[in-house]
Amino acid sequence: MRLDATQPPSPRGGWSQAVIELADARIVPPQQIDGRILQTAVFDRTGKDVAQAATWRREERITLPPENLPQAAGELAGKWLWGGVLYHHFGHFQMQSLARLWALNRFEKGALEGVLFVTRGQPELLGFEAEYLRLLGVDLPVKVLTQVCDVAHLVVPGQGFGLGEIARGTRVFRRFIANNFAQEIEPEGPEKLFISRALQPLDKGGFVGEELLDARMEEAGYCVFWPEQHSLSVQIARYKAAKRVVALDGSALHLFAMVARPEQKAAMILRRARVASRALRWHMTSFMKAKPLAINALAEDADTVVGKKREISELDFELIGRLLKRHGYIERSQDWGSLSAAELALISADHGA
Repeated sequence: MRLDATQPPSPRGGWSQAVIELADARIVPPQQIDGRILQTAVFDRTGKDVAQAATWRREERITLPPENLPQAAGELAGKWLWGGVLYHHFGHFQMQSLARLWALNRFEKGALEGVLFVTRGQPELLGFEAEYLRLLGVDLPVKVLTQVCDVAHLVVPGQGFGLGEIARGTRVFRRFIANNFAQEIEPEGPEKLFISRALQPLDKGGFVGEELLDARMEEAGYCVFWPEQHSLSVQIARYKAAKRVVALDGSALHLFAMVARPEQKAAMILRRARVASRALRWHMTSFMKAKPLAINALAEDADTVVGKKREISELDFELIGRLLKRHGYIERSQDWGSLSAAELALISADHGA
């Protein structure tokens, strides 16, 4: 176990599932932003950077203290829990902004004033974030600090979840999710669910002809589900009800992993290099207690450029079908070959080729 908080958090424990309490702490919101690196930190009463409060991404600490400790512009009385950085991206919110909330179970009602975050974006909760926290049973005020602030008493839990090895979650974090998240939502929906990304812009990590995959999955008996059209509660109800789930790798599967059960079967079709989905696969395996089927069907010559990003030109539909058949996701009698001439013509028409 890693007891040294200058080392990355570990799902095996150590500082990532420990709690420290600070008197007269100072929180410095982001002073500078350099890509994913944020100049933000928590300091103790002596002016020392509190390493346990830092956010890690894989093997890199991505919140760094400013060189000089700035003066406080405000102060908060009472005892508050440190939540870390509030990310407004759906996937990063789940992976990085929930990582310390497991410690809420250690405090009786009324013991804490609320939860404190800093952010690189707008300084308030978005609608889905407020709903997510409600589903977690978080009934405390949430405050996003925009100015340097002194806190009379700050509770700093370790980072129990995130990107990298810690995507498996510490034991206490997994228990917190299992015992608290979406307990009141009953399963409702079809037994076969295909989670689609076809409504997302192509430059958000899609692939050309994605709507054709929707059509093929529907022909195979799956309900095609676009999660962005539904509330979190509806999404969770569908994910709880499905016996078989097929999806492109993406943020929706992080939500599925939070409520998934070992008896469910899940297949993930990769739309990025395999290493890019590693944290997602670790998350699903650890929380489901079952390994998802990962289908790497990226075309070798995938080099279409859309917008500012290098995008995927085509998936190997024939390989997807063959693996889904082999592992019992679709019937062996299902006609599933490579893209037909008619399908290729549709793609050309849609993209002005």
